[in-house]
Amino acid sequence: MVDLPQDDTVLHQQSVDFGTRLKYIREYNGLSQRELAKRAGVPHSSISMIEQGVNSPSINSLAKILGGIPMSMAQFFSCDLSQLNQQIFRAHDLHAKQRNVSPSVNAQTIPLHGTTSSVRFERIAYAAKSDSGDAPQHSLQPMSGFIVSGSIELTLNAEVVVLSSGDAFSLGAMQPFRFRNLSTKEECVILVCTL
Repeated sequence: MVDLPQDDTVLHQQSVDFGTRLKYIREYNGLSQRELAKRAGVPHSSISMIEQGVNSPSINSLAKILGGIPMSMAQFFSCDLSQLNQQIFRAHDLHAKQRNVSPSVNAQTIPLHGTTSSVRFERIAYAAKSDSGDAPQHSLQPMSGFIVSGSIELTLNAEVVVLSSGDAFSLGAMQPFRFRNLSTKEECVILVCTL
């Protein structure tokens, strides 16, 4: 349980920390000072002065401001700001960091938080009429996947199956496979986890 400050004196002593914390959380949530003030029903100047460390909020004022995010006081005091950017991945950032497997296949790796293992989580998109290549592919580690959109032909050894949105697969280490998007119009998106 987080110990919350009980009076305005304690709040005043931590006003700089409050301001820095509030600003970081507000900006992380994509809110301007004016937008947060509007949502919380407080004057814009109140948020500005808190963030500058000029003014310290009462417990009630802070709770009202946090309601505009929305966030509880316990979350506000206990969240680890150093880990925020390591847990949420915006689409435009992932797109900028994607790697091209081939001209028509791209992959985006999503890091697994708090793990030192070799587990990898990826979003792989196969453009219309694309495939993983003529030669069978294989993964050094076991791999599982989930078809998010579209459908794809999966060749496992001599077996050929078509997987559609909602279907999944699991492959063993070094098991040969091939993916082909047979659609002439639709991209196929697969989420893959490699152990």
